[in-house]
Amino acid sequence: VVLATVFGDVHDIGKNLVKTILSNNGYTVYDLGKQVPVQRILDKAQEVDATAIGLSALLVSTSKQMPITVGELKRLALHYPVLIGGAAINRNFGRRAGLIDGEVFYEPGVFYCKDAFEGLDTMNALTDPIEGPKLVERVKREAFEFKAKSAELEARSAESSAQQQDFKVTVTRDVNVPAPPFWGPRVTPTREIPFQGMYDGIDLKTLYRLHWGARGTGAAFDKLIAEDFEPRRLQLQKDAEAKGWLRPMAVYGFFPCQSVGQDLVVYDHTAFSPGSLTPRGKIEEVLRFTFPRQADREGLCLSDYFQPADSSKFDVVAFQLVTVGHNADELCATLNQRGEYADALFIHGLSVSSAEGLAEWHHQHIAKELGLEAGRGKRYSFGYSACPDLADQAKLFQLLKPEESIGVALTSAYQLAPEASTSAIVVHHPQASYYLVKE
Repeated sequence: VVLATVFGDVHDIGKNLVKTILSNNGYTVYDLGKQVPVQRILDKAQEVDATAIGLSALLVSTSKQMPITVGELKRLALHYPVLIGGAAINRNFGRRAGLIDGEVFYEPGVFYCKDAFEGLDTMNALTDPIEGPKLVERVKREAFEFKAKSAELEARSAESSAQQQDFKVTVTRDVNVPAPPFWGPRVTPTREIPFQGMYDGIDLKTLYRLHWGARGTGAAFDKLIAEDFEPRRLQLQKDAEAKGWLRPMAVYGFFPCQSVGQDLVVYDHTAFSPGSLTPRGKIEEVLRFTFPRQADREGLCLSDYFQPADSSKFDVVAFQLVTVGHNADELCATLNQRGEYADALFIHGLSVSSAEGLAEWHHQHIAKELGLEAGRGKRYSFGYSACPDLADQAKLFQLLKPEESIGVALTSAYQLAPEASTSAIVVHHPQASYYLVKE
């Protein structure tokens, strides 16, 4: 099996788990790593005469590389089954990816696997001379059934949206805009970031199920958590702090802004005094973000949560970037080289989850500095539905300069390095919510 995290994506914890499970069950895995171009995947598959190709992606934006790969396989008349998985996709995504240009089925098959164990089951079926053809025929049938159902639902949705256009919910601009204690970027001193605060922000369900591969329910699952995962997590947390392979760091800042349609315009912060939303003199635009708007439902757009330029009122937007440093990546690389895949998996999972926990802790830190009441505001990460363009991270880097302050770089595909890092736009508006923007 040729395994890869697709081009543009630096997240490989899911792929590493698949590698471990397949290797432990007798499969030879050629792991190409992360950010792998399509051509390299195809070349390796031909070189080793692969039984199948496995592709992983975390983000919606990078998952688009999957159907591109399938299209290239079809164009070159290559016949490798493709297994796909990742947090941003689902079984219906796999059904769409299996239809070239939405019309022609890729005959070797595209198989969505919700986790590493389903990946193993799929490989076992594909290598069985009886079960393999049955599986391919099933996914082919499901792909065309899904296509027909989708066409019907889209027609109904278009009709419904046309009827509801006059009833969209509008976001109020009549809100109290908090004046920040300072303007511009600032590094959060490491001594002010509590390890426990970071750990408290971890989503344990995501850690245990997604990153560490726990499955099942009931007594067996509870026993796994209580007797293995929970004590393991607590011990790793102590080790990370004592041995320094997690180093929580953060840079953030407050910037004056206004909205213009779907744009968020960010101004030069030096024209404003701390604690004031009134400029001292002439202001200049520094950069602007353009966010997508929902074509249905409430018609939401991130820019709606900020004061419009024609109101002559200024607003404040916060940006943050947090990381737990390079040490965890280096430790995992060393463990993988030694063949200690399980230890690498657990450490990698904890480091990624800790970065998310740190992001949540720091979001609350920003909320306190703005004097927001509990629960007000939201944190939006680049690459997800409300702000899907990863290239916007270059603008965040222009504002915060994290390379100089906390050692986080931006790859050519606009991913953060080290991997256990995350950035976000922090919105203070009381109506801010998470929503989906359909492509």
